[in-house]
Amino acid sequence: MKQFAILIIFLFISIQGISQENKKNYEDAFKLIEVWLEAQKDFEGIPGMIAMVIDDQEIAWAGAFGKANIEQNKNINLSSICSICSITKSFTAVAIMKLVDEGKLHLEDEVKDLLPFYKVQQNFPEGGAITIGSLLSHSSGLPGNTIHSYFSGPKFNFPSQNEFRSIFKDLETESEVGSDVSYSNIGYALLGEIIEKVSGMPYETYLMNEVLLPLKMNNTFIGANSIIDNNKQASGYTAINRNRNRNNVNLFETKAMTPAMGLWSSISDLGKYASWQFRLQDANTTEVLKSATLKTMHQAKITSKDGYSTWGLGFEVIKSSNGDDWVSHGGTCPGFVSLLQLNLSTKMAVVIMVNANRVATFKYSNGIKQILERAKLTIEKPENEYRLEDYTGYYDMNPWNSEVYISSWGEDLVVLQLPENSPKRGMQFYKYLEKDTFIQIKENGELGAKFVFERDRSGKVYRYKEGGNYKNKMSN
Repeated sequence: MKQFAILIIFLFISIQGISQENKKNYEDAFKLIEVWLEAQKDFEGIPGMIAMVIDDQEIAWAGAFGKANIEQNKNINLSSICSICSITKSFTAVAIMKLVDEGKLHLEDEVKDLLPFYKVQQNFPEGGAITIGSLLSHSSGLPGNTIHSYFSGPKFNFPSQNEFRSIFKDLETESEVGSDVSYSNIGYALLGEIIEKVSGMPYETYLMNEVLLPLKMNNTFIGANSIIDNNKQASGYTAINRNRNRNNVNLFETKAMTPAMGLWSSISDLGKYASWQFRLQDANTTEVLKSATLKTMHQAKITSKDGYSTWGLGFEVIKSSNGDDWVSHGGTCPGFVSLLQLNLSTKMAVVIMVNANRVATFKYSNGIKQILERAKLTIEKPENEYRLEDYTGYYDMNPWNSEVYISSWGEDLVVLQLPENSPKRGMQFYKYLEKDTFIQIKENGELGAKFVFERDRSGKVYRYKEGGNYKNKMSN
């Protein structure tokens, strides 16, 4: 079962930041994304997946595939609520920066001066004290996690606030402050404690009143038990087993670790969160944060020694191969994975939510971007002697491969083998040659193999011939 939402039937948007005179037609691209995600969901045994593409202030496309709950045969949809786990950290960072904007905190403030229970042994004093800024950028040198078994099923024992505070009498730093990226859930739980101390209200209350409600994120909840409509809540599932099944995962409450991983949300609310950041980039007025403050959060503060990751304040910062600036945050909790990626250069965002573990969200985000990059420029289509819809559909590739999907691509056809981890490698393009015959257009512009489609007595295409081999049409 799948649910799709496209705002305009013939959708022309400038996702790549191209000029108004050279817009692309993404209708065919979005159709191929739907086919690809649906297939990957099936071949990888994923219960449910939701994806969205944001174009600045609009939802360009969104799709939901599979089940929110397998046992109840409940379909996942665009309103389903999933754990977004560590994406929570970016919201905690926004809450901290709001206090900074108000002059109640400074990035240079030392944690030991703010929290009386904080008694960490500083093993590398040459780096200086741990500050709010170093917690935000994962450069504090603190360990990643407490000693509690909150990533061990089936109970997932997250610490209470008292249990969390008690660890600091024996906690030691693992590296010098500012010397490397050391991703720390402890650090963000501490930021939640700081929010409570400085604001005078519980973390949950401050985040809801000062961040979530002003952004109209009405389907975002702090903790599983706070979800108002349980019918919208998706169930989480394990990594796939040898028998190709996934088991249901118990619900969990993150307790003291909530500021690091406690939010549940819908994909539409994450879309609002992305649009707010695009909107605030060029704003002259404050909306939760000052524009300059958000830009500071999006700027690189530290790069890991191995060069693998760069962090700002609450976001990973990425420079793409074409020079575009991205910020990103992923999430992995028991039964759920998610990913939010924003292209600050073009104001395009991709959001992925999956209710299962061991699922490569970056693969899906990259695949969506790869398909969109290949979209064709909009042209006025001439009257043709052929109908592309006659050829579109699924074709059987067994026993050598599973299947291919053939779809329209402007005036041409695109062929995508399924499953395919990288659509960029799997997409092949064919242009019309003569009656029921298409020829491949290679990357370098040269012509390749021919596809000759054959029709049954009723005139319907039922197979195609490539060389001396036939591939039978399975369905549209």
